[in-house]
Amino acid sequence: MKKMTITGKSVEEVLAIFEEEMKINKNEYEYLVIDKGSSGFFGFLARDAVVEITIKKEFYERKLEEFLKNIVSYFDSDIKVSVFAKNPRLFIAKIDGEGIGKIIGKHGKGLGALQHIATIFLNRLSDIKITVIIDAGDYREKRKELIKKIVENAVEKISAGVERVELDPMFSFERRLVHEFLKKYPHVHSFSEGVEPYRYVVIERRRNHDNIHARKSRTYNNR
Repeated sequence: MKKMTITGKSVEEVLAIFEEEMKINKNEYEYLVIDKGSSGFFGFLARDAVVEITIKKEFYERKLEEFLKNIVSYFDSDIKVSVFAKNPRLFIAKIDGEGIGKIIGKHGKGLGALQHIATIFLNRLSDIKITVIIDAGDYREKRKELIKKIVENAVEKISAGVERVELDPMFSFERRLVHEFLKKYPHVHSFSEGVEPYRYVVIERRRNHDNIHARKSRTYNNR
């Protein structure tokens, strides 16, 4: 996840200082001794120890879980939080409990804000870009079904003659769902416009598709 090279009088001192400063547990990092150092001869030719330390995903999982538990406790102390790394760049957090409605907020804006600050928090600890996705109860699954219906309604309008449909602003993961759902409709194409948090998806009729369809129709009628 994150590598750093640290020097000190001895390997033991390096690890002890590292653990204290990072507030990290022994099972949350690995280390490789590059140079174990030397006290030299009566202080002459002394050499510092050099240790390469790699912070493991377990550290980030714990820190993110602690961070989220602290925040959600202000809404409901009984809300449960669990975190796991799907891969080094993607962390999934699940929160559940009776008080999650307050966290989700209207149209998921509260959940989106929590996800945003959680991503910022974790990225400050890492040297690679990390994405955090937070799922509250079954909100995301329900939202996915709703977005699917929104897409279907928009496609129906375009099929009926409308040239362009602009959807309401959505979070990035929701916009990705829209683009994914639209792949099965060859007569439309989509793109995003606007600036966060007001970025939205535009769905338009694919003009070249109409031309191709018209040419095919003429060819068929002339047979």
